[in-house]
Amino acid sequence: MGKELRAWARGSLGSLLYRRALGEAVATALAVRDGAPSTGPAPTYAQVQALVDGPGVTCR
Repeated sequence: MGKELRAWARGSLGSLLYRRALGEAVATALAVRDGAPSTGPAPTYAQVQALVDGPGVTCR
């Protein structure tokens, strides 16, 4: 992989994840507003908690 491509990938990944999450949040809010089912999988509360309680986490 070229140096420019590696630099682009490092610089853009965080923004991509944020924009995708924001897009999904907006799509879900619109579906709820319109009484339509939301699409795609969502983690359960237990799965999210497992991420928070995972190894090396010191946020408590």
